[in-house]
Amino acid sequence: MVTPAEPVTTEPTAALFRAYRSAGVEADLAYCADDEVRTQAGQNVIAVLGAKIDARITEFKAATDTRFAALGARIDALAARVDTLGDRIDTLQKVLWPLVIALTVTLLSMVGGGLFALLRS
Repeated sequence: MVTPAEPVTTEPTAALFRAYRSAGVEADLAYCADDEVRTQAGQNVIAVLGAKIDARITEFKAATDTRFAALGARIDALAARVDTLGDRIDTLQKVLWPLVIALTVTLLSMVGGGLFALLRS
């Protein structure tokens, strides 16, 4: 921004500057006033855009949170299914292993008895 102590060497062509000059405001002060209005307008634009960006970020975060919550629920449901299947496998192992051992002992006894009888004869 130009301070009033700095002389204006070329006059801006902006309408506001020309209006100040036609109202009798000296060139340096008219230039500073015109520059200040432009600066404030720029700051207003930045504030409006910043608010819009903040609103979009808030919407994005809300949508992301919703998606992560849904994904978390699906993962939890899958983990529960895996736990259920693990429990079923444990139960089956507790039932099947003794059965397999009993059948193996029975088969080996039969085969062993058959071989013994075969060898005896």
